[in-house]
Amino acid sequence: MRKSVGQYLGVSMQVAAWDGVAATVDLSCACMFTRESRGDQPVGGLAHLDAALGGRLTRSRESRVFRATRGEILVIESPPAIVQAASVLVIGLGDPGAWSTDIMADAVATAFTTAVVKRATSVAFAPSMLDGGLSGAQTSGAAEKMMQGLKQAIAKQCWLHDEGLAAESSVREWVFDVGAERFEAAAVMFGEALKADEPA
Repeated sequence: MRKSVGQYLGVSMQVAAWDGVAATVDLSCACMFTRESRGDQPVGGLAHLDAALGGRLTRSRESRVFRATRGEILVIESPPAIVQAASVLVIGLGDPGAWSTDIMADAVATAFTTAVVKRATSVAFAPSMLDGGLSGAQTSGAAEKMMQGLKQAIAKQCWLHDEGLAAESSVREWVFDVGAERFEAAAVMFGEALKADEPA
């Protein structure tokens, strides 16, 4: 399932019921905490991505090669063939005990900036909050913050281009990965967040 929620400054915004492994995009982004807030291992889409990578994602965290501290990134340029995206970006969210929706705005901005540097045309972003053990109640308001962070990042890149300081952004398609059971509700939330703070 895939649904458009609108567009912003030339970037098409969508939601899709897929995960970081199934996302057919240039750059597939996932997020990860320094530890799971419940249980010993991630679940859902993040667990699927870790399995597709042969367990290397959780092993990199255990060995502290990639600690998943806030803002830390892991760029996988040559993912296994089972991963549909050309490359994968994993963004650290830090300790789940210190998590806030502002962290998700920063994570989305990091993903967009990385996509611009890599000249990616299509990007998928999996928040991985629930996969890391947060509850649905804890993540209330995250969609609004993620969209806010994305819009600010897009606007900043447009400004840089207009000022002659950067090439035009390559990103034309942005997809928020959501679970099938949350698909319709997520489409509404992201659609409303896209319209927020825009002139009437």
